[in-house]
Amino acid sequence: MEIRYHYSLKRHNTFGMDVSCTCFAGYRSAEELVEFFASGRQYDLPRPFLHIGSGSNLLFTKDFPGTVFHSDIRFIRELPEKDGKIRIETGAGTVWDDVCEWCAVHGLWGAENLSGIPGEAGAAAVQNIGAYGAEFKDIVSEVHCFDAVTCSIRTIKKDECRYGYRDSVFKQSAKGRYIVTSVILEFSPEAGPKLDYGQVEAEVKKVMDGIPGTPLTPRIVRSVILDIRGSRLPDPAETGNAGSFFKNPVVPKPFYDKVANYARSKYGPDYPVPHFDAGSGFVKIPAAWLIEQCGWKGYSEGNVGVYLKQPLVLVNATGKARPEEILALEKKITASVQDIMGITLVPEVEHI
Repeated sequence: MEIRYHYSLKRHNTFGMDVSCTCFAGYRSAEELVEFFASGRQYDLPRPFLHIGSGSNLLFTKDFPGTVFHSDIRFIRELPEKDGKIRIETGAGTVWDDVCEWCAVHGLWGAENLSGIPGEAGAAAVQNIGAYGAEFKDIVSEVHCFDAVTCSIRTIKKDECRYGYRDSVFKQSAKGRYIVTSVILEFSPEAGPKLDYGQVEAEVKKVMDGIPGTPLTPRIVRSVILDIRGSRLPDPAETGNAGSFFKNPVVPKPFYDKVANYARSKYGPDYPVPHFDAGSGFVKIPAAWLIEQCGWKGYSEGNVGVYLKQPLVLVNATGKARPEEILALEKKITASVQDIMGITLVPEVEHI
């Protein structure tokens, strides 16, 4: 395991926060991780411990006083079929979009709607990433983890992961115990495209109309998803951000009706209020819509701002933003939405 001290984390978080950690530890295999902890060498490292992926869902609020671990386990390989399902395994350090591309190239339906999401495969398993009507939980079968309690590799079945909206057991009761080393994804040969979300179906139709007679493939849908994302979301390599900063709130149907009535009193009785059925009498309201209704779209202040094309994204506009500037903007937006809409926004981005 490679150990570095007083290490800059600027290139390890997509927000581009110029912070550092006391110690940084990188490893290239699950066996290396087991051997390191079994030998007791972790007791020589400063605490607390933190494991990160590419830092695409993190906001470092200050220098980290302990040890940051990072996986360099990168591979994608086919596994024998099981129960009629096509299976692959990918290392936790593999760039997630590389996984989506591999699946699309090999004609596997299921990962294409998740294309373009920044981050690594291990973080996808922890976060239960989602986009355009699809979630990581839809294709995962098993998650292989290093268990810090038993100092061994453990296989955690999908049901044990307790996946929910941007949530999992790895963020709740098992937080800090497990380090994801690889994930098993499975795909049905009968699977097909999932197009019934937002503008996906319309954009796919435009493409297919231009290539009549060509069958729809995962590669085509992936290309459309990447184009949609590129038109709405900033590239972290160019503008520091952590993607969707807030979760989409889920509220009881009567509460949604109140929000909808408020909007229609402003814009007219036929104003379409965006929402999605969340089941059991609940409705999901896009946080981006709430933020825009409160006047924050395109807002800028000092080194930070709200992305003009997607108000759910807070940006390090100048590349020089300090953590306290992001936090101050978050606080203002949260207070505004609470005051005007009566809804408390919850960050999707993890604060460290």
